Amino acid sequence: MSGYYSAEAPAPHLKSGKSKVTVRTGDGGYAVYVCVANDRVPMFTAQAWALWVALGNALIAEFGPAPEWATQQITPTTEG
Repeated sequence: MSGYYSAEAPAPHLKSGKSKVTVRTGDGGYAVYVCVANDRVPMFTAQAWALWVALGNALIAEFGPAPEWATQQITPTTEG
């Protein structure tokens, strides 16, 4: 299974005022590709999960709960 998942963040330093982060799954040598601006980082599944945990821990510890713009973009998933 493969897909693209994106979120936008405020970026006042950019002309558009926003920045897109995209995660691509499947269709390549790696299970996950994390794309920020023009940079793409390939990862194995375990590395992607580790990044998820590390980011969650760091952001909550340093900055508190997610801002409203971030929580509005969360897409609920169901296991089938």
